[in-house]
Amino acid sequence: MLNRALKMAFWVMYDHLGKLILANLVWSLSVLLPGAVCLTAISTGDRGILLVVGVPSAFLTFAVAMPVVTVGLVYMVKGLIETRDGSVMDLFRGIRLYWRRAVGVGVAYVLAAVCLLVSAWFYPVKLQDTARWLGYGIGAVALWGLLFLGLTAMLVLPALVQKRTGFRETLRLTALLVLDNPLFCAGLALQMLVLAGLSVIPPLFFFLTGAAGAVLASSAYEMLARRYVLIEINEGRAPATDKHLDVISKDGAFVFDEETDDYLNRGFRDFLFPWKD
Repeated sequence: MLNRALKMAFWVMYDHLGKLILANLVWSLSVLLPGAVCLTAISTGDRGILLVVGVPSAFLTFAVAMPVVTVGLVYMVKGLIETRDGSVMDLFRGIRLYWRRAVGVGVAYVLAAVCLLVSAWFYPVKLQDTARWLGYGIGAVALWGLLFLGLTAMLVLPALVQKRTGFRETLRLTALLVLDNPLFCAGLALQMLVLAGLSVIPPLFFFLTGAAGAVLASSAYEMLARRYVLIEINEGRAPATDKHLDVISKDGAFVFDEETDDYLNRGFRDFLFPWKD
């Protein structure tokens, strides 16, 4: 399933590279402006400036700017996957529709990450002399919680845009997806880490990182959504129809006819000779 998600992500990027680069410029500038203020405050080495300027600007970057503009990117990519068409204006439409819930998600994730990081450090250090193993245990639980938080963060905005549910339902759905698909999410996390590592190269950050991350996360969510739709269809809890793909019977079970999915039925020849049928 991960291979299919990666294949879909590649062809979405390939087919819509120009508009995704433009959208990524919007994303990178939106993240960079408050991020630059934070980095400047850190570089001064002054604790007062760091507290008054650095911490608020870091919070603004990760809890507000990044989730808001990323949810716009995810909304844009949703249209590219479902309709094979879209424009950069879809990014701003997605921001208008989902910015409030995106801020709620961003604030919740930043606060949770801070609490878990502090716990992972505080208890092992403070209980070193009195209850060392208890401190280590609490620290280990906090680190596992931080890992789980990171895995859910990859899918939370696609879930928000796709399901259009409230804050709590979105977090619950994302947590269940990770718990039910741990290996898939671990593989996806490795791809995201590679992308994050490449983002230290300035041209890639400005022209690719945000868009590629949104495309990869949205493609992964699409594969998970198709999996659960097929489960419901084969168990008789949903009709054998889908608004995006044809559902066919194969070997006694319903499957999606991916021959009709242009993002999944192309190969290396199509990459070399895109003008040929």
